[in-house]
Amino acid sequence: MVELEKIEIGLKVLSRVVTLKIQPEMEPYFRKAALLVNHRLDSFTKRHSGGEMDSWDFLITIAIEGMVESQKNQDKYKLLQQSLKTRLDEIDQRLSLS
Repeated sequence: MVELEKIEIGLKVLSRVVTLKIQPEMEPYFRKAALLVNHRLDSFTKRHSGGEMDSWDFLITIAIEGMVESQKNQDKYKLLQQSLKTRLDEIDQRLSLS
């Protein structure tokens, strides 16, 4: 299978445009992620308007939160896979006994 050619997209986060080369089918995910990051930045900015956090602090916090969420989802996926395998093994055993 031929690898699809990458496209270049620009995503605006804070006041910067980040240019990335990605697979075309991944574009909606990157655009949604950029929207979520900007939404979280707005939320943090409103909550911490006292000045104790700057933009980098916000971005680092969002990155860490995103990675934590990703890890949680991976753990859930592994548990689901294990559960599904166990159930399939049980079904296979029952069918073998028939």
